Amino acid sequence: MDKDKTVIIKKVAVAIITLLLIAYIVSVIIKSNFAQIKTQTANVMTVSDSISVSGYFIRDEQQIKSNEKGFISYRINDGGKIGKNEAVADIYSNEDIAADKKIIDKLEAQVTALKQLNDSSKTISASPDDIDKNINTHLSEINVNAMNGDLTEANKNIDDILYDINERQIVTGKVDKFTDKINELQGRIDELKKSESSIKGKQINSPASGYFVSYADGYEGVYVTEELERIMPGDLSDEKLKPGKVDNSVIGKTIEGVYWYIACEVSDDDALKIKTSNKLSVDIPTVNSTNIDVEVYSVNQKSKTSDAIVILRGDYMNSEMSRIRRDDISIVINTYKGVYVPKNAVHQRQVTETVKDENGKEKTETKTVEGVYVLIGNELQFKQIVEMYVGDDFVISKITPDDEELLTDEYGVLKAYDEVVVEGANLYDGRIVS
Repeated sequence: MDKDKTVIIKKVAVAIITLLLIAYIVSVIIKSNFAQIKTQTANVMTVSDSISVSGYFIRDEQQIKSNEKGFISYRINDGGKIGKNEAVADIYSNEDIAADKKIIDKLEAQVTALKQLNDSSKTISASPDDIDKNINTHLSEINVNAMNGDLTEANKNIDDILYDINERQIVTGKVDKFTDKINELQGRIDELKKSESSIKGKQINSPASGYFVSYADGYEGVYVTEELERIMPGDLSDEKLKPGKVDNSVIGKTIEGVYWYIACEVSDDDALKIKTSNKLSVDIPTVNSTNIDVEVYSVNQKSKTSDAIVILRGDYMNSEMSRIRRDDISIVINTYKGVYVPKNAVHQRQVTETVKDENGKEKTETKTVEGVYVLIGNELQFKQIVEMYVGDDFVISKITPDDEELLTDEYGVLKAYDEVVVEGANLYDGRIVS
């Protein structure tokens, strides 16, 4: 009797344990099926494929010299455009006289502008709205010039704004003539010119047209543009690049022509990437916050499998660009703009389709399609992605892929601002998320 009870108790215990196990398995399945999912909005992003190198900047440069003694007052900012024989600086006996001359030049420019407005006051046809638009345009240009480090152009825009404001006073009838203001300014000029003989300075002109720089570093002429195609790997080392002595008579230099060049040593693989790129740019952090467009001028290497010297050519110029000689830069090979997708959100699905072979006979073909699960309402949908760029932990998918780039018509294509599932279990096409 006791033995039968023991058997019954064991059977009941086994049954209870079995039921608990089944309940646990069911709960796991339910939790898996209705597990909380996490989504992320698919945003459009631009990424770059770039190469980090050390770049040596090469320009055709002429040092400007003067044996005159005294204080140098420059007329042009670094990176400013100059013509052949144009004045770039003046030498005065002392700094105070140089400062007075700058004030005189500025006052005389104001007098000239006000006389011009006086002469044209009866024929001005611009409306206040037109003038306001001009002022806004000049303000925008000042902002751009300041960001690019082009102080010369920024100052010109400031003068233009002052002219526009004075013109607006005439148009709106606030003033008729600027005669009193002209007389006031002329009086200040005459006062400063009382010692005119000492104000006159020795003018220094540029030997060539191009861009002006107020200093020299001794590398002028170490490499010139005629030698660019002869520079080979190893030639840009500190041992071989020795600056010359800068004479005390040097007051600056002229960068001739429009173009400058960057020479940099790269591997054979990087050289091939650069040669085959459709559009190149360089990121020079010390020069500008935006990339600068360049083109390949030359790729110098002994063989296709050896390191190379890549010569890039550009024409952008500002004060920082005119002074730079060597810097760490990034060569941007390609830029990709597409839909950003975290790698953990990418899944693969097998698709079997009926296709026709070259003889027109039907056959089945299985393809592996990459895509993501997108939450639309409360339903999951699988959408294809077309990879443009693959990063360490993300993928950039093409925004509007061509039909031939899609592997199947069964699924749609990921679009910007879709809600992509980045976390969740038991994902499948058509699943209803509660």
